[in-house]
Amino acid sequence: MKRILSLALFLSFSFQAAAQFKINQETSNMYIDGTSSLHDWTETVETINGSFNGTTEGNTLKAINSLSITIPVESIKSGKSGMDKNTYKALKSDKHPNIKFILKSQRIEGNNTYLKGNLTVAGTTKPVEVKAVYKLHGSELKLEGKYDMKMTSFNVEPPTALMGTIKTGDEITIRFNLVLNK
Repeated sequence: MKRILSLALFLSFSFQAAAQFKINQETSNMYIDGTSSLHDWTETVETINGSFNGTTEGNTLKAINSLSITIPVESIKSGKSGMDKNTYKALKSDKHPNIKFILKSQRIEGNNTYLKGNLTVAGTTKPVEVKAVYKLHGSELKLEGKYDMKMTSFNVEPPTALMGTIKTGDEITIRFNLVLNK
């Protein structure tokens, strides 16, 4: 009986595997959407660095053991140099060159994962929860979602232009589609 129980336990654990993934720079994307008194705007994050360690079973994600994401502030681009300079100034890129997310805990419900962690923007760190939908297929994991936030929550003063006549709205949305490979 002991052998049968041991074999059953071994088989139940043998199909789960810890997997290390890395963000694929070429296929991942992230955008920051906002508003201003003149028009809505979108900035593109050109560089997303990070790693992910999780437990998988077939094409099912069972647990997320670690996740860290780093975004160089000066990789955020709008296509307009003046707007980029205002973004970097508001985010204090000279003193805080990176935006970081470090996972603290997670919950998985079906294909949804709720990621709780610390987000650091312009030197201010706050706990956040981000919902993402995951798709796991072989050696590729996709995480897709969005996160709404206020810049002032991270001590970021929304940028202005033309001596304050154009004002950026406080609320922004971060949209992401991260592709991670083993």
